[in-house]
Amino acid sequence: MYRMLLMMITMLMILLPSAASAHVVNDQTIYEDIQYSAVKEQIVILSGLGVIPYEHGASLFKPGDKLTRKELALWAGAFLQIKPANTPTDEIVKAALDKGIVTSVQGNATYKEVDQAFFQGQAKIGRTDEELTREALVVVMKPYLEQKVNGHTLYEMAGFTPGPSGKVEDVTTKDMKDKNGKTVKASILLINGKSFVLGAHPKIIQASVDPTVWKGKNIISSWSTKEDGTTEQLQLVTFEQQSANQAAKGDDSQPSTHNHAGHSSESDTAQTAVSPGFPYFPAAIGALIVLLAVWLFAKRKRYS
Repeated sequence: MYRMLLMMITMLMILLPSAASAHVVNDQTIYEDIQYSAVKEQIVILSGLGVIPYEHGASLFKPGDKLTRKELALWAGAFLQIKPANTPTDEIVKAALDKGIVTSVQGNATYKEVDQAFFQGQAKIGRTDEELTREALVVVMKPYLEQKVNGHTLYEMAGFTPGPSGKVEDVTTKDMKDKNGKTVKASILLINGKSFVLGAHPKIIQASVDPTVWKGKNIISSWSTKEDGTTEQLQLVTFEQQSANQAAKGDDSQPSTHNHAGHSSESDTAQTAVSPGFPYFPAAIGALIVLLAVWLFAKRKRYS
């Protein structure tokens, strides 16, 4: 019995990774229904900034749906950090209502209410009393990635600073401590002879979710934050778009699986930047079940 239990523990130690893995999302995997949207890249960017908060396990953005006032309260409230991270969504909505970020959580939001919620009414968006869709919100927000309102762009409001551009010369990993003291295996990108740490929840445009294949690719722009409070980490990375010849040879920026269920950008701790890879946990559980069945069968046979 004890020998069998020891075998089970050993198998689990082999199958389960020693460090947590990251949630790397790109423009192909973030949502299943935005591939033909004209603002697909902006959806990725706004998600990375927190303007569009990550919905746990969500696979659809529903761009054609009307933006509700409750959603506006949650999105603006989370972006403006009116409550600490990990606060339940209902509490964020209530706080947004209490602080006047929204005046109601009933019905659909209007352009004027979006302006008031995010910019205190100073963006002068226009079309004031017209309701808008979720995709229309992205269109509205797009100019303010570069244009300042109240002295700040959306990047600056989110606490992001410009990162490096240029060719990725190498990709390595190293063990680091996150803000909770947990050991994580972070991806390190060598760009222009300098090393840059990839964040735990980066949003990637025009490249694979697997950082190990980024070597040799050209970064057009990137943005970083101090996710752990001390170290600048790359959070938004836009790669150069592949040429037609490169696409014909095979596009590695489109992974075959939808790889974001089970993570939350608001609640997960800093984690490793690695590819989706082998499904360790299901395999470990399967191995455990098989071993347990073998042990029970052997035990039953012994006493029969």
